[in-house]
Amino acid sequence: MVRERVGDWRSALRSVLAGLAAGVLVAAVAQSAILNGVFSAAQDKLFPAPAPDPQITLVALDQKSADNLDHYPILNSYHAFVINYLASLHPKVILFDISLSKLTVNDPEPPHEETNQALINAIRAAGNVVLVCTSDDAPFGLLGPAAAAVGDRGLGNPDPANAVRGVALRPKSTCDANESQEPAFIQALRISQGISDPLQTQGDQATFGPHQIPLVDDQMLINFTTGSSPTCTYDQIFQGGCPHPDSITNHIVVVGSKIIDAGDVYSQPVAFRHDSSFCPASRPTCMLDSENYGYRIMADAMSTVLLDRYVREQPHNSVLLSVLALSLLTALVVYILSFRAAVLATLAMLGVYYLGIFFLSRLGYLEDPLYAPVAIVLSAGFSLGARYVLVERERRKVERIFGHYVDPRIVRQLAAAHSVEQIVSKGERRDLTLLFVDIRGFTSMSEAMAAEDVLLVIQHYLDEMSSLILKWDGTIDKYVGDEIMALFGAPVDMPDAPLSAVQCAVEMQVALKEFNRTRL
Repeated sequence: MVRERVGDWRSALRSVLAGLAAGVLVAAVAQSAILNGVFSAAQDKLFPAPAPDPQITLVALDQKSADNLDHYPILNSYHAFVINYLASLHPKVILFDISLSKLTVNDPEPPHEETNQALINAIRAAGNVVLVCTSDDAPFGLLGPAAAAVGDRGLGNPDPANAVRGVALRPKSTCDANESQEPAFIQALRISQGISDPLQTQGDQATFGPHQIPLVDDQMLINFTTGSSPTCTYDQIFQGGCPHPDSITNHIVVVGSKIIDAGDVYSQPVAFRHDSSFCPASRPTCMLDSENYGYRIMADAMSTVLLDRYVREQPHNSVLLSVLALSLLTALVVYILSFRAAVLATLAMLGVYYLGIFFLSRLGYLEDPLYAPVAIVLSAGFSLGARYVLVERERRKVERIFGHYVDPRIVRQLAAAHSVEQIVSKGERRDLTLLFVDIRGFTSMSEAMAAEDVLLVIQHYLDEMSSLILKWDGTIDKYVGDEIMALFGAPVDMPDAPLSAVQCAVEMQVALKEFNRTRL
């Protein structure tokens, strides 16, 4: 129901100012970064989380493989065996996301062959192996020159919710072997797609061959997938080969450590149900569903670029403007509607907002899940509070003005429907019924009575007659000695005003007989 006071610009201004105050308060909190952790945690729930890319196959050095190989650290010759096997199936590229910075001892099994050269030979023969490094951890010796490329394995810094959401396309520091100063997954994509053009970054966008990659704080947000893509393990390779070798041929292969104690575990925005291979049998709940191994995150970064399914985040300035705009809109809606309708409209606005940002998130746009909804609720609360204070003030004014002359029921009706200005400043033509009543022969009667007796009679008489006027919804206009003037049909319209006045007069006559009997 639309309120009747829509034209009251002062009330509208008060409501807008209350909503604006709510918006400014929320914007100040957003600007102060106090709730950044809560904001990031809420926004992480909006990640699109598509299915894994079938073009990417994961090969894991898991706990079972490490136990069966019975040697730690894993011998480089074992890595060489895996690389030779994978290369024989002709993958597009092998991204080897395991640190190879250490030389290993000779094979303990006869004839105790040297292990490190075997790895160099396997990487050189494959011709499409990308190794990983960091500024503190680089491939040993001749491994770097033997590889097709060396790239940085570092991921982005955790957000305030302690989750890794992206990766820097230009690492601030890396190893000397990373000649292109690029992440390893970009190097792998370069080989798999035959991209020779250099990676170019400018402002909030990077160009990589045919791919236009949006950047947020110099990072590409990773579109994390749900679940796992086709997987093979070291143990399966040593036992005869991958169950589905066709998932290697002409695919991108990412090799990584799937051992919980290896330290390559990160929190990510998207949670998914882990199968039993994520943890050793002795520790079946070794990690949370929101945690993942680094090589799997690297694969998700590759699929983000490979399929051009990027994630874009609402700019901070846009968040602030949305907060202010929604606060003002909510204040106006609350002002126009009745209390109940305003509450329902506020809930509807919240529902529409969350539904909207959910569908936008499916398209890869991460909007504000916290500050704008809080601004809507706070603006509605401030505006409704301002309305309550103002309405109560107007109600008290009306009751003070009419309380002595009008039936309390009519006073409440007036106070609920109008402001004081509307009551006292506006006029209209209306048919009224006037009732005049006084005491017949009062002058001669009063001359024969003592003054205090006259006053007592008048007081009782006026009280009795006034109560009957109020009973029939009349309004007492004035007292003139023993005379009472009453209105029927104003200030509240009464369609049956003449009838009410007559009924009141009849009841007055009956009541007056009883009054005279008791007085005598």
